[in-house]
Amino acid sequence: MMYDFSNKAYLVTGSTRGIGRAIAEALASAGATVGIHGRSDEKVHCVCDELSKSGKHVIPSPADLSDPESAADLVRKFARVTGHINGLVNNAGAGKAASFRAMSLEKWRATFSINLEAAMVASREAYAIMRGKNAGGIVNIASLAAHGPGKWMGADYAASKAGLVSITQSLAFEAARFGIRVNAVSPGMVETDMTVILPEENRKSLNIPLGRFASPQEIASVVLFLLSDASAYITGQVLHVDGGLWM
Repeated sequence: MMYDFSNKAYLVTGSTRGIGRAIAEALASAGATVGIHGRSDEKVHCVCDELSKSGKHVIPSPADLSDPESAADLVRKFARVTGHINGLVNNAGAGKAASFRAMSLEKWRATFSINLEAAMVASREAYAIMRGKNAGGIVNIASLAAHGPGKWMGADYAASKAGLVSITQSLAFEAARFGIRVNAVSPGMVETDMTVILPEENRKSLNIPLGRFASPQEIASVVLFLLSDASAYITGQVLHVDGGLWM
């Protein structure tokens, strides 16, 4: 489905690679001005240069979200440069599998800082700006892990993503009266640099009903739907994009 996001501005966190980059490219291809975010200033500008060469309008937006408060400056700066913010996609995340018995409070807090707290701060700032226009959309990239045991990613990752689902619904409830919609997407297994190393036997053992991993573009297409007018009556929802794995 083709969407038109001309004259609109969207900030996508964690958008120098993988799912985030696919979302950013899809929005920019549909005419939006897109904030490209990453921790590395060099990487952010490299991706912006690549996308600009193909005619896409992108804004370099580097920030280290391991300090959640930096998310506030990130959103405010993007809105100042573009004049407004029509949508936010909280995609930036971190996680590394660890057994529960080996879980340290330091690791737990580091995961929560990026996956949940930075998303909360960014959403709070975007929401404050959007309220003035009585319009806007926020999409949070959660995970299949949010809906059960961490399994492959560990308890810290699963709990942080479950928290992201919770604040999605809390903010959706509060923001609805201002015309702002908030939804989440819970991807299953996606072909990214994190999963490319999985041996074929491990992939088969997952028994994904559709028989394959998703492409980042397949996650992006759902995010664009949730940001578009095609989903104007949808808020507070979590869409599983997992090839039937949760089923």
